[in-house]
Amino acid sequence: MKVLFSPRLLDDLSATVQSALHRYGVVNIPLLAEEIRARHEGENVALEDITAQVMAQAQMHSAAMEFDRPALS
Repeated sequence: MKVLFSPRLLDDLSATVQSALHRYGVVNIPLLAEEIRARHEGENVALEDITAQVMAQAQMHSAAMEFDRPALS
């Protein structure tokens, strides 16, 4: 099943990936995916789907990626 992302979520996702890449030189896939999911919680999109899209965006920019999960509080 293909997941449909809202334009607002896609714009945020793209800007977040680009910002992380320019700021840190690396994209932390799970951390960014969780941040994006939390900002768009009302859209009820699965974290796994957002994670896949973050990774796809990072690959489009040939970005270095890391997979450190956010710390649980």
